[in-house]
Amino acid sequence: MKIKVIKEKCTACGLCENICSLTHTGTVNKKRSAIRIFMDDLGDSIHTPLLCLQCKKMKCLEAENLSETEITEEKKKFLWENLLRASNCPFNGCFAHEGKVYHCNLCDGDPQCVKVCTNSALILID
Repeated sequence: MKIKVIKEKCTACGLCENICSLTHTGTVNKKRSAIRIFMDDLGDSIHTPLLCLQCKKMKCLEAENLSETEITEEKKKFLWENLLRASNCPFNGCFAHEGKVYHCNLCDGDPQCVKVCTNSALILID
C-alpha cells in the first residue's frame, strides 16, 4: 500500500500537512509533517506534495546495514532519530526538523492525508 500523488490536482491548501502533524504530534505544524507541498508559484504553478514513496528497497535505510526485521520495524515509525535518512532519500520523501526525521508510516494503514484531500490529489493504491 502506498499513496499516489496526482500533482495536477493539488491546490496547495495544506490540509494534508496539517492533518499529518496533528495526527502524529498533536500539534498543527507543517514542519512536523511527513508530507510537504513543494510550491511552484513562479513556474508552471503545479504544486507537488512530497512524501515517502514506500520503496521496496528504501535507500534512506540502506546505508545502515539493517536486517529485514529492523527495516520492517523502521518503516512503521513516523519519527526517526537518524538525520542522514532524510538526505539519503533520492526522492525527498522524508524531512528533517529539530533533530528528527519525519517519515510517512501511512498512519498505520489509514492515511489521514488521503481522507482530507478534497481534490483527490492523494489516493491510496496497493
